[in-house]
Amino acid sequence: MKSKHVLTGVALSLAASVQMAIAAEFTTDVTAVSSSYNGTTGTIRFNDWGYAGPAGVGANDFQVGSGFDAGNIGQIQHVVTKAADGLTSDPGKRVFGDLTNSPTYDRASMDGNVNFYKWGYTTPENSTFSNMQIDRAGNYHIAKSDMAFGFYDQFNYHDTGGINPDSVRDTAINFQPYAVSDARGWCGSTLVSNPNGLATMAGQVTFDFAFDAYFEDYSNPTAPGNFSSTQLVPDFVMRSYGDYYFDLRTTTGDVMRYEGHAVGNNTNPTSVVPGVGGTLDAAFQNQVSFLGGGVVPNGVWTSADSYNPDGSKKARIAHNQTTGADSAVWDVTILDAYAPGAVWHTNSFAGYAYLLRADGTRTLDFIAPSHSIYVPTVSAVPVPAAAWLLGSGLVGLVGVARRKQRA
Repeated sequence: MKSKHVLTGVALSLAASVQMAIAAEFTTDVTAVSSSYNGTTGTIRFNDWGYAGPAGVGANDFQVGSGFDAGNIGQIQHVVTKAADGLTSDPGKRVFGDLTNSPTYDRASMDGNVNFYKWGYTTPENSTFSNMQIDRAGNYHIAKSDMAFGFYDQFNYHDTGGINPDSVRDTAINFQPYAVSDARGWCGSTLVSNPNGLATMAGQVTFDFAFDAYFEDYSNPTAPGNFSSTQLVPDFVMRSYGDYYFDLRTTTGDVMRYEGHAVGNNTNPTSVVPGVGGTLDAAFQNQVSFLGGGVVPNGVWTSADSYNPDGSKKARIAHNQTTGADSAVWDVTILDAYAPGAVWHTNSFAGYAYLLRADGTRTLDFIAPSHSIYVPTVSAVPVPAAAWLLGSGLVGLVGVARRKQRA
């Protein structure tokens, strides 16, 4: 697969400082690997705004130097998603009601919303990323048990043209995402003298993720047949900088054309200019954004121990440890060498594109007395007990696929 780390992803704002350089664009030709995406063709373009993290790492890098050093932690933080405020400057988009493609929502604000196929879903509040560890070189590590995603079960419609009233759609298909591997990446807050100060910040991590789909039976919301299937996506990416442009078509001619612009940490979302970024604003200090997207693959090879004896899933995606290639495009020779006994998992939404956006609040829980190999001294920040309790209390949400309950 070409440029896989640019192709799949979702950008979580990760409090990383970056340095401006000449902006670069990376285009993924989905047509070239359309057989892995159920025939979906077209391109995904990503503009990095010229950002570079520690030691010059960029959009296709997921570690600094030799990688994360657990014995040399520089800071720890957590992020909690919040309701969309309507300030993100993504253009309004025509969105269709899911499953039946009806009704039509014209000029829909996509702030805090997800494009999936032709449909729209709202990112829930209080998804939590706890115990986000950053070593002094700028490497990220987030355990999968510390990533808790909310339940996607509605679309909040706001007409950017002011013609139609605001409304909330109770979606026909609901989704529960969860991480199935730890996250790694880079965070450039090691480049600034105070990681908790008002400075330009951005970063990225990658991990494998899954989402369970539920079709709601309106006549019987608790019916056991509501569960549909699990989708597995390798090398999911979370970025807090850059622009995404999707121009894709399914085999039936359905157009999936999306556009999304990240909001860097501490940046006023109304100031964002495509290809450039935004300006710092004290009113938005420690406010972060999520952005990124990709295409659901046909399926992946899962490791032999990916399922428990009772059939319940661990969802362990098999990886080629030599090349780092994801298992959606492995051939039999690679499979036999690196994942003996692997089981193929088919995704029922293969070929569907997605672009996720969300806003959140970042809390810096700990800064080491000397937080960076680049910056000599920063005062220690004590870890708030309430922050740790918040993170630990939400860990149990991860990986639990729950049906939507009605009052």
